Parts: sequence; C-alpha cells; structure tokens
Amino acid sequence: MLGRACVREITFLASFRPEDTTVPASRESRPDDPRAPAEKRSINMANRQLCRVCVPRLLPVSRSSTLSALSSSSRSPVSNRQSMREARLRAAREQHSSPPNYTLAELVFNPDLQRNVHDIGVIETKKCDKDCNAAFEHDGYSKEAVEQLNHLLISDETNKAVNEAFEAAIAQLNFLQSNEDTIRDSVISRRDARKFTVKYLERSGLALETVEKLSYIHVAGTKGKGSTCALTESLLRHQGLKTGFYSSPHILATNERIRINGQPLDKAKFTEHFWKVYNRLWELREHDHDMPAYFKFVTILGFHVFVEEKVDVAVLEVGIGGESDCTNIVRNVGTVGITSLALEHTDLLGITLEEIAWQKAGIIKPGSHVFTHVTQPECLEVIRQRAKDNGIDTIFQVPPTEEYFKSEATAAQPYEDLSAVIKLNGSLAVQLAMDYLVRAKGREHNANEIMMDQQLLDGLVKSHWPGRCQKVEWRGMRLFFDGAHTLESIEVCAEWFHKNVKDSPNPKILIFNRKGQTDIRPLLKVLHRTYPFDMACFSPNLSASKPIYASQVFLSVSEERQLGRSQSIANDWNDLCRAENTPLNSQAFPHLVDTFIAIREKYPLTDTSGELDVLVTGSFHLVGAAIAALDSIDQSQRNEQDDPK
Repeated sequence: MLGRACVREITFLASFRPEDTTVPASRESRPDDPRAPAEKRSINMANRQLCRVCVPRLLPVSRSSTLSALSSSSRSPVSNRQSMREARLRAAREQHSSPPNYTLAELVFNPDLQRNVHDIGVIETKKCDKDCNAAFEHDGYSKEAVEQLNHLLISDETNKAVNEAFEAAIAQLNFLQSNEDTIRDSVISRRDARKFTVKYLERSGLALETVEKLSYIHVAGTKGKGSTCALTESLLRHQGLKTGFYSSPHILATNERIRINGQPLDKAKFTEHFWKVYNRLWELREHDHDMPAYFKFVTILGFHVFVEEKVDVAVLEVGIGGESDCTNIVRNVGTVGITSLALEHTDLLGITLEEIAWQKAGIIKPGSHVFTHVTQPECLEVIRQRAKDNGIDTIFQVPPTEEYFKSEATAAQPYEDLSAVIKLNGSLAVQLAMDYLVRAKGREHNANEIMMDQQLLDGLVKSHWPGRCQKVEWRGMRLFFDGAHTLESIEVCAEWFHKNVKDSPNPKILIFNRKGQTDIRPLLKVLHRTYPFDMACFSPNLSASKPIYASQVFLSVSEERQLGRSQSIANDWNDLCRAENTPLNSQAFPHLVDTFIAIREKYPLTDTSGELDVLVTGSFHLVGAAIAALDSIDQSQRNEQDDPK
C-alpha cells in the first residue's frame, strides 16, 4: 500500500547520512565543467526519494519516540496507520504544551504562526502527494484524518541533506549571474532577451508550444506588480484552481520565485528540476559561455515546473520592463495587467514616462484583455496605442478598491482595516482573476464590474506577500518590513509605519538601502518627515561578512560599490537633518549583523526596557538580509547558551 510505502521511506530517510552520497557516472565524466565539484556534492539518491515524500515545514518534533512507535506497529495496515496517527498527535501535543520556538524566517513566511495554536489541525506542514492521500482515503479515512496523517515526521538529518543539496544547486546557479561588466555590455548592445530565452527553453527540452498549452495572466508595472500578482494568485486559488506563480526577486531563497498553490516550490523538487535543466543545457552548449544568464535560467525553470505540475493558470510577474523581458515569450496571454508607472531603470527602459509605458505595454498580445490603474494621461495614451497595434480597441481602467466594500457582502470587513497592499492593488487583482474565470470557466462577469462575494473576499484578505507592509514581533522588536523602492511605494510605507507607531513610546529605528543610481533624496525626504527616527542605519543588502545563504549572493554590484552607496545615502540623510535642524543620527554599516548589534548596544533589551520599532525598507533584498542576520544572531546566542565554554 502507498501508505506503508511512505512509512518505509520515512524510516529510510531518517537514517540517511549526507556522506552516503553516490554520483551517477554520467555526471562525473565532465572534467571540462569547472563547477563539477559543486554539482557532485549535491547529487544523491536521497533527493530523488525526498521528492516523493512531504517534509514538515515548521514542526521540528523529536523523532525518536515517533519513529519507534512507527517501527513497532507491524500487525496490520490499519493498526500501522492508527499508530502513526496516535504517535504524531502525541508528539505534536507534547510540543504545543510549551510555546514553539520558530525562526524569524518562519514567522515572516507563515504569519499565522504568530497566533496561538489551539488545535493540531491548524499546524502548517507540507502535504503528502495526491497518491498518498488517495491511498489513505481509499482505506476509509476521512479527509480530516488524512490531514492528520499527512504530518509526516522526518529527521533533522534528512532536512539538512535537502537544504545542503538545495544550497549546492543555488551555488551552481550563481555562476550564471551577471557581473557589473556584463550588465553594462548588455545595456549597450540592447539584445532582445526573448529570443535567447526561447532558444534555451527549447534546448532544455521544452517546446514553446508545450508551454503555451497552459493559461497565463501577465503583469507589468513599476509599482505593485508583485503584490498584484500575489493577490491575483490567491483569488484564483480560493476559487479552487491549481495555480502557478512566477515572481522576482526572492527574499531569502531562490525557490520563492516559483510557487505552486501559493507555496514556494519544495526545495527537493527545485533541486531535482534544477539539475535536469542545467545538465541538458550544459551538455548542449555550443561554446563555454553558451548558457542562459541567471534570470533567464530561473524563468525557464519556472516554465518546466508549471508544465510538470499541470497548473490550471500561471501568474507571471515581469522582471524588468516588459517588451524585452524573459517572461514575455508566451504568445497566448489572454489577461494582461499594468500597474502604476514611474521612472525606473532609465538606462534600460528610457528616460521618460512615455518610454517606460511603451516598454511595460509590450506584454500586450492580440486578443488580450488589458486592465490597469495607471493614471498619467501620457502613459495611458501609449498603452492604448500599443493595444490598438495588437487589434485591441479598449483598455480597462479599474475602479478604486474602496468601491468593492460598499455592499452587504463586505459589511464584516471594513475597508479601513484592509492592508495597504489590498487597498492599492485589490481592484486590479479582482478584475484580472475574474477575466480569467470568464474566459476559462464561463463565469458571468463584465469587465470592470464591481462585485464581491465571500470567495473573492477570502482570496483578498487571506493572501500573503512576505516583506510588503508586514509587521512581525521578534525578540523585543516590532519589525516593520517593506521592500518599497519607488517614491510612491515609500510614501505608502511611510504612512503605514506612522499609523502603526504614532502611539508607541518605543525608540524608532530606520534601516534603509536602495540599489541603483537614481536620486535617492526624494525617498529619504519622505522617510525623514514620517517620524523623528532615533537612529538611522544604512547598510548594503548583505546579511553578514559572508553570505548566510547561497541565495543571497549577488554579483551584479561589487561589495565595494555597495558599501560606498550606503555611505553616500547616510551622507544624504545627514544633509537632510542639517537642513531640517534635526539631530545627526545616521550611520553606515558593512552588513546587517553589525547593524543589529550596534542597535542593541545602544538600546539593550532588559526586563523593563529595550522594546524597539524598527522599519526595514528600500529593497526586498535588504529585507531578506535583515531576516537572515537576525536569525543568525539568534542562533549564535543559542549556541553560546548551550555551550558556555
């Protein structure tokens, strides 16, 4: 039975040791690959096994008593499963007799963990595959019982093996990153990324025609495209659809960029897909440098995953621009969204708003329905013209989100209590989701019609976009994370932060960074007038002197330039302080670990004081580095407590 097979795999994986690694000969015989050792370390048979079982995401229950209970139950299939269930419930209840000790990363990606857990049924873990579920249900278990049985307990050693294999794959992926010189050359040459993406996609063994058998929603824009995609995905998932979601950048780990049903792709699956695609591209290269760059590769990987997972619909967030973006290869996009526009990446996209709009509207295809909340008349005119060029007579400017919350259906959910993300992008997301449902599922809905029911409401309010207007309480700090990096998004961030801290007596700390060469002073002015910060810290998007995760290695800007940029921003902040006659309170740091250590040296946490309100903003990469730094500091302190020597 599949249920017993799962138990056998768990027992095997619990005893697996990372050093028990074998490498297929076909992968060893590649002496010309300068990165072969990294690959060799990451390939092992356990990964293939792990792709077929579920790894608990957040519940580090001790395995000794549970595994012994599992192994001692061998009388019958039914008693096996009953013992499994009893052992899991017992172990979970024991753990919940005291507060769980989650990492900051777990709290950021799973906000429900901050609430009290009263029932074992709400513990969040990854689920068994459909075959495993079907086997248990076939034997008479209810869906609720299957949910309980899906809390498979796998050893810490196995989780470590999965993470090590994943990190090795990411280390290999990082070799495909572009450095500063390569980026500069690509700007000069203005090569069309779409042509090369299709070339490598088909070389990887996936035909564009196969990719286009899936349905897509494509979203471009300067501000809010990621959160609009996240809301749209959540709306569709709450309609019972299997969703794919491709976004960038990631916060902590690269697998965040590829999501299935709202969850980052399982690390074991990511690793398996990665090597399948990478090996084929490497073997078929025509010369030493004939490999796709980082973003192209991850985009191709995302299409492989969506096809393999047979998603009902994939939501694609544009990387940069739209016209020449790697995601802009699919020709059958029926639903297009364009979020608000501002000047960005002017070296790539143009120096006027009209040029920016032209690039963003490049994702429009013949037959697309185009929805937007762009307001600038000159940008709207460009979008309309690009739509006409594709045979489209009408684009739809969506109504304000507030209009959806004036009916009896939303009486229990006041508009004022919604997150800033929903207020800004909720209407566009609803129209994108409903347009897809009309096309694919025959739902009755007119474009731009204002409607709201319980399913749509759940899809909005239960969506989660980590690092965007997110508050997390952690070790005496109220952390306010927002990856805002444009003037408009910083204004939203500042308003959100002020609303949350205006009545708080805690010292206010700003941690800020922003990549790029655009003028930073307008953003700093917004933050400076938001609140009289007691301490302003400026750091590169670096967690520590050495990256804590391979996914946080970025070669596009040298560390020296990053440090110089942070010092320059600190100087601009001090200029603002002088102009406004406020205390000079800025300091530049080499990385986030040093930043938080300095903050705690100035404001130590005691039994009676030391509570802080900390705003981390300006870059999603900065948010990720801050999370990694705080978890690293926390783990270091735990190690010292466990081993005082």
